[in-house]
Amino acid sequence: MEDHRVLARIIKDYPDALSDRKKLQALFLDFFPEERLKRNILLMVYDDGIVQEIQKMARMDRISLHRFVRSVSQGYGIREESAEEAVLAWTAALGVAVEPDTVLDDGDGGADAVDEAAGEAGGLSYEYEETPRGLKLTRFIDFDDEVVTVPGRIGQKKVSEIGNHVFKGCVGIEKIILSEGIEVVGNGAFLNCKELKEVVLPGTLKRIGTADPSGCPKILGTMTKLDGAFEYTAIESIEIPDSVKYVGEYTFAGCEKLRRVVMPPGLDDIKDNTFRWCKSLQDIVFPRMLERIGREAFEGCESLKEVVLPEGVAGIEEGAFAGCRSLESIYIPDSVVEIGGGRGSGFIQTFGQPDDRHPDFTILCHAGSYAMSYARKQQIRCAKA
Repeated sequence: MEDHRVLARIIKDYPDALSDRKKLQALFLDFFPEERLKRNILLMVYDDGIVQEIQKMARMDRISLHRFVRSVSQGYGIREESAEEAVLAWTAALGVAVEPDTVLDDGDGGADAVDEAAGEAGGLSYEYEETPRGLKLTRFIDFDDEVVTVPGRIGQKKVSEIGNHVFKGCVGIEKIILSEGIEVVGNGAFLNCKELKEVVLPGTLKRIGTADPSGCPKILGTMTKLDGAFEYTAIESIEIPDSVKYVGEYTFAGCEKLRRVVMPPGLDDIKDNTFRWCKSLQDIVFPRMLERIGREAFEGCESLKEVVLPEGVAGIEEGAFAGCRSLESIYIPDSVVEIGGGRGSGFIQTFGQPDDRHPDFTILCHAGSYAMSYARKQQIRCAKA
């Protein structure tokens, strides 16, 4: 059935739909279940107030049509041909006549339109802004599907960044695929996506988390907590591409189902709270170039049984492995010259309070090393590596 006939049927059978956006949106899902692009463009015309204007018109003239089409195409970043089709569908459905020669020129319409289709469809799901490096997605405005592919291009423009909190709270998404070309995933980008189990990261990715605090909460009115990109999701395993050089604080905090992590070899530190409360975490492939493990980075990782730190690590911060109740041993190389910020104990001991440790917890190290000295001072069992 042609679009305008479907719209006319909706208007006739559900006369209150035009005054209730949620109901209209639900009806579109029923009548256009497999046509997300069409649903979105028809809703754009509605959201722009154009449907209400058409209702007041006796005839659609060329000037009015041009104004409506430009408003939708420029406001939402879609092709004028698609906007025009939607406006005319609403016009016919509402029984408004169209003056002769009103339809706008199609242009070449062919190959370019086909080439842009995928990018345009992706663009309809997002609000975004232009930056010197490409488009930055600022908001996901579509329904949650079980599998969502974040586009690498919208139209002819590259998508370079997923901004802060773009998918925050999208509890229906189970799998995210980030397209090649995306370089940055912002703070809290997938925060509280509680059903998100699988993430596919591109080889172009450089950063997970940024220094941008926008949208992140204040702690005690002074410090800003930078929300983790995948904080409180249901991710079960993650392999971070070799291209990534920065993984921010809290990135996987609260991911209680996360069991295995492969970190990029060139990463030189694990930030504060990165894996805090990952209760199922058992297997970690540490970066070869690792130099520092931050405060409370693995606090509450109750399933960790064995940790082998790579040569080159220099510091392990306070509380890094606190609450790791199943941790039986940790190998600390000779390169480590600081544990617990040089204090060893403090508000949160590096390996937690004695009563919270595994009864056989042992530091594996070499004779005469800083780790041996630390173990003796803290009365922790140590053994030859």
